[in-house]
This record gives sequence, C-alpha cells and structure tokens, in this order.
Amino acid sequence: MAISGTYDRSPQGMLAEAHRIIDAAQSRGPTLRLLGGLAVREHCRADAFCERPYRDIDLAGLGREVKATTAVLVGLGWQENRQVAMATAGRKRQFFRECRHGSRAERAHDDDRIDLYVDAFQLHHSIDLRRRLQLEAYTVSTSDILLVKLQRTTLNDDDLRDIVSVVKDAVELGERDARGALNLGYLSRLCAADWGLHHDVVRNLARCRQALGTFGLDALETARLGHRLDSLEAAVEAAPKALRWRLRARLGEHLAWHEPVDDIEGAYLSVSERP
Repeated sequence: MAISGTYDRSPQGMLAEAHRIIDAAQSRGPTLRLLGGLAVREHCRADAFCERPYRDIDLAGLGREVKATTAVLVGLGWQENRQVAMATAGRKRQFFRECRHGSRAERAHDDDRIDLYVDAFQLHHSIDLRRRLQLEAYTVSTSDILLVKLQRTTLNDDDLRDIVSVVKDAVELGERDARGALNLGYLSRLCAADWGLHHDVVRNLARCRQALGTFGLDALETARLGHRLDSLEAAVEAAPKALRWRLRARLGEHLAWHEPVDDIEGAYLSVSERP
C-alpha cells in the first residue's frame, strides 16, 4: 500500500524514514544502504556534535536490483525523477515525494528526496560498492562512509564535521571491516591504485588537521583525533605504489585528476521541471 505525505525532516525523522525504506527493501529482496551525511549520523556517538541539517537521503544499491528497488520506492509513495537517470547514464537515480503538510496548500520546503547511487558512489572519484553493501545493517561500511567524504575535491563545513565525526567515533583503526571500524588496509589499497584519489584524500586529511581547533573538543579529545588523522595519513602514504602510480604522481595537478561534476549532482528539480 502506497504511503503518501512527507516524513519528519529532523535528522531523527529522516533516519527513521531511511530505516523504513531499507527494511522494506530487505523484505522484498533488494539491498539498500545509507551513505553520506545520514550514514555519518547513524554512527555518531554524540548527536550534539553531529547536529546539522540534511537535505536528502543518500542510498547505495545494486544495478541488477534497480527495477525491484524502484518498485519498492514507488510502493512507499515515491516517484522517480527520470531526468537524473538519463543525465548520469543510470549511475544515479533520484526519487521525490511532494511536500505536503496536512490540508495546507503552501510548500514548507523542497520535496523530500532520495538520491540512489547504483553500484558505485560517483562524484569526483568512483568508489565501487558492489561488494560492500552487506558489511553493516543500515549503512555502507564505516570506511566507505569516510571515503565518500574524503574523496571530494572541495569540502564545506558540513563535510569537515562529518569526516571528523567518523574518525573520532570509529571503534578502531585496524585491518578489518567491522561495525564502526575503519579498515586502513582497504583505504590504503584504494589510494595506492589511484593517484588522484590519494591526492584528494591526503589533502582533505590535512584540511581536517588544520581545522582541529574549531570543533569545540577538549584538549585530550583534540590530541586523540589528531593522532588518528596522522595514523590514517601514514597508512595511506605507506602502502606500496605501482610504477604507473609513481609516474602519474610526477604530473601532479598539471593533468586533471578527478571527474568533473556537473550541475545534476545534488541539484533540486522542482515538480514543474520533471518529466
């Protein structure tokens, strides 16, 4: 039975909606997992530290399950914005639900929105998630949550806080995938295979280190976080690099090292703009 209307736009309400969607998909077959800011919030140990607005629900799913996933979302009252699928050659799907507040006719906010990344998170770099969706119950792995943020060429304040939150609250920095754990081996291998990804990850770790004093943490927590950022960077730098990687490193930023991001990424399309 279709569910109409809008969900509570608070972080707690959006997380609850994401859980309902993931559970509904799981009961019907498709696998969906949270990524992005709400995935960070799922693992956050102190809600006050993670407090910020969220504009949409970011999910990762499998290409072979797109048809079934779409059926689940439509059954929950969502409509697909097909323009996004066409603009991204199917790598990203977008679903919306019109803003409704009881009998009121006015719009209180943009439509509720789901961004569905198919097989991989594709932004400035591509993070293959096809074998990574069963590692945690409601999110992609903690390592992938972090990598989705670290692979960006530009960071806003929310991105910086999200990265710090993941690193601060990780239960361990080690060599395995486990709930809440950062797998340094996995992160290092991906960076050792792609100079451009390595470049942006290391640069963003440095940006976080420079901003350490702005997050309101006490001296002990700040020092602990700085040590963890240092450990992440050391692991990424220490991983063996192939000759191809080293040759590409010599060219540096003289050649483009990341994918261009067009206006479709994160864009809000009003109902009138949709087919």
